[in-house]
Amino acid sequence: MRTTQVLMFMLCLLGGLYLLTQAPVFFMPDRWNPAIGHRFDALASRLLGAALLAIAAAGGTYLRHFYYTERRHLPGPAAQRAYFMLMLLALGLLGAAVLVAEPGPNPEYRPRSTRQP
Repeated sequence: MRTTQVLMFMLCLLGGLYLLTQAPVFFMPDRWNPAIGHRFDALASRLLGAALLAIAAAGGTYLRHFYYTERRHLPGPAAQRAYFMLMLLALGLLGAAVLVAEPGPNPEYRPRSTRQP
C-alpha cells in the first residue's frame, strides 16, 4: 500500500510540475467516443498541472504528518479544513481546465473499415 501511495504522490507531483512548467498542447479523446474530445492549450494544461499539484500537496501533507510518524492519530479540525480546501481547489482547477479546453473532433481518429476482406 505504501508503494502505491508514494507512486501516486510522485505521479501527481511530477506530472503537475511538467504540465505547469512546459504547458504542452495535447488532445484528450473522449472516453466513450474516441472521435471527439478536448484540445488542451497552454492555459488549460497549466490549470491541469496546478490541480495535480494541489492533490500532491494534500497527499504530501497527509503522508508527512499522519502516516509516517511513530504515533498515528487522526487529523484535527484544522487539518481537515486544509484538506477540504485543497480538494476544492483541485476540483475547481480541474473543472476550469476542462471548461477552457476546446471540444472538437479528434484529428488522429480513423474509423474502422466496415469492408470485409
